Amino acid sequence: MNKTTGRGSGFKRAALTMVFYAAIFPVRAAEFAYGIGYSATHSDNITRTPDAAAARSEIIHSYLAGFAFAENSTNFFGRVLAQAEFRDYQDDTYGDESLYNLKSNLVWTLSPQRFTWTLDDTYEQTRISAAAADTPDNRANVNVFSTGPDVYFRFSPVQTLALGARAGNVYTGRANADSDRFSGSARWLYQATSSNIYSLNYEILDVQYDDAALNTDYSSHNVFLRADYRPSRSLYTLDLGVTKINTDRGQDLDGTLARFSWLRQLTTDSNFGMAASGEFRDAGADILTASSATTPTAALTSGEITSDVYYVKRGSLFYNRRSARFGLDLSLYTQDLDYETTLQDRKENGGVLNLLFFLSGTTTVTLSTDQIRTEYRDFVRRDTERDSGIRLDYRMTRSVTLALEGRREERSSTIPDAEYVDNRAYISILYRSSPLFTPVSTR
Repeated sequence: MNKTTGRGSGFKRAALTMVFYAAIFPVRAAEFAYGIGYSATHSDNITRTPDAAAARSEIIHSYLAGFAFAENSTNFFGRVLAQAEFRDYQDDTYGDESLYNLKSNLVWTLSPQRFTWTLDDTYEQTRISAAAADTPDNRANVNVFSTGPDVYFRFSPVQTLALGARAGNVYTGRANADSDRFSGSARWLYQATSSNIYSLNYEILDVQYDDAALNTDYSSHNVFLRADYRPSRSLYTLDLGVTKINTDRGQDLDGTLARFSWLRQLTTDSNFGMAASGEFRDAGADILTASSATTPTAALTSGEITSDVYYVKRGSLFYNRRSARFGLDLSLYTQDLDYETTLQDRKENGGVLNLLFFLSGTTTVTLSTDQIRTEYRDFVRRDTERDSGIRLDYRMTRSVTLALEGRREERSSTIPDAEYVDNRAYISILYRSSPLFTPVSTR
């Protein structure tokens, strides 16, 4: 077997962070779960070449282990999911890999309603280029870390000044877009009623890249008004303002900042949400926001690693429902990305549909499809990517689950060399100590 070593400090950081979390969280009075698993995946076109005659088949053996932690107490809120996966490519099409996945959001309340400290950390793999096929050669490890305090000054029962500061780092491995990030915020909040909060907000972000010759340092300033309305079973949020970006090289930027979201609990077993936005973003901010998202409307990203700033217009909606025999997850989205220097401007329209059939207390069948249509603006190209499959989960015992799955992943394109079809078969056996954590391959 070919063996690949860890790729620098990112692997070390992820591994040390997971060990640290695993050591400290079980001693707290909170919910803790762990799991292990094995899966085997057969692909008939592992390199995703357009030439069917040149397609290479491969079997991937994956060994999984991880844990999850959750606590929500008076002085601490924490959510952590950590997993390590070792992939053995049986025919050595690619070198064996050690993959890590970490999503953590921790908030310590050091003085109630006065002083808190927040730590967010996300480690995952992301595409280097959205235009290239999703293979190990086109993925890099990304770690986005942020931590800092929030201080609250209550001038009256309805008037509060909130000041925040964050220090962070973005690690992108071989994508060479590592950076340090320092941010601050000032917010004046006015609670008009028990369900209405209005605020005036100022945010500043300073980004300094390790490779200043290849990447351009910049600072951004956001000024906006926010309205939060929380009637029964709903949450509305509206932001309106402006953004100004100062760059060390090139032209300064400015634009509108607009965000709207609506979440609604329709019944005890169904939820609906929608969102729309237009704002400047970068890859680090997108990844950190998506990692803590609780709904599909908040989880959209550019889907690739870049040091470039982009103005993105997004719209999305979702609906989910669960009953004793049936489950439905539906999300639709659109996003229009306008990069400042990179020739990757594009419009994407996509959707995800999952249908779950609970045949018994131990058996579930899932039908799923995921489609995205991309039109590039800087060159003539249109892609349509589809990922569809059927999955059977059989719970052998309270903690052990056997899964069988078949999938077809394909891309059609106006560029023939960008097309591919990859048929996959998957089998896994997984152990979990509780439903809080289930080991899942990051295929």
